[in-house]
Amino acid sequence: MNGHTHMWIHAAFFRTFAFLGYDVAWLDDNSDLTNINLSNSLFITEGQADEKIPLRDDCRYVLHNCYSLKYDDLRTQGNVVHLQVYTHKCKNGPVLKTDEYTYIDPESKTIYMPWATDLVPYEIDNMKKIIRYTPKKKECHWVGTLYDGDRFSNYDKLKPFMLALEEHGISFFSERYMSRQENIRLIQKSAVAPAIVGAWQEQEGYIPCRIFKNISYGAMGVTNSKTVYELFNKKIIYNPDTERLCHEALAYIAQMDTKELYELMDFVRDNHTYLNRIDHLLHFINLIKPLNNYQPTRNEYQIGSQ
Repeated sequence: MNGHTHMWIHAAFFRTFAFLGYDVAWLDDNSDLTNINLSNSLFITEGQADEKIPLRDDCRYVLHNCYSLKYDDLRTQGNVVHLQVYTHKCKNGPVLKTDEYTYIDPESKTIYMPWATDLVPYEIDNMKKIIRYTPKKKECHWVGTLYDGDRFSNYDKLKPFMLALEEHGISFFSERYMSRQENIRLIQKSAVAPAIVGAWQEQEGYIPCRIFKNISYGAMGVTNSKTVYELFNKKIIYNPDTERLCHEALAYIAQMDTKELYELMDFVRDNHTYLNRIDHLLHFINLIKPLNNYQPTRNEYQIGSQ
């Protein structure tokens, strides 16, 4: 999935599992599996990159937007769980709440949770030291999708923010396909780094990974999403009017006590890294008993990301 937005999600899973000491492999449809021992592996995959995924009854599968019937036998055996991103709609079903934004549906074997920052906790602590000596530029870097054209568009929400930036003499840059290191550098030198959602995401309560990343990199949280605002206990800058949001954010950041930012970074460090997401995910997998009553433990898994 090179270049697709889900690549960065899988990259974050990959590096965090590696950080935890798991034997991790990044596989795609061009991978040679001849010399890879896949027994008792956990596969994490997405429906646009699973054409040639090996189907084995000794493995477990975490499927995101995978609708192929090829998994039906594995589903019957209890070897499959489904991963979906949190939106408000998940609360309408027969779900159990495990934390404020994580829900599980044992019947459909689905876990709903937000994405997270791609940093691990000690890296967030290190960011605090780096941002002390990183001067801000009259720039705003948007690293990610800027899209117009259908109900998932975010351009119409970003445009007023961009025009307001011009009034302050701040240049707006839209970039994609940045390395993680370059993404961090651009966010850290930005005068403001918003996490603006489109109308659909705003209505549905979708929480973009950008808010977790930007704060963990050392930028104040700025959003037009009420859901995101409430997730951060109303300690970030929020306004649904993105033109006003820009003016308010720049004014607030100019006089903000750095301690406020550090507290937000700590909040992400403690609650919204992929360490947290993996804990929830593996705990859920352990709750779903395959028909042979095998219950895996965390240390028995290799992790395959496809």
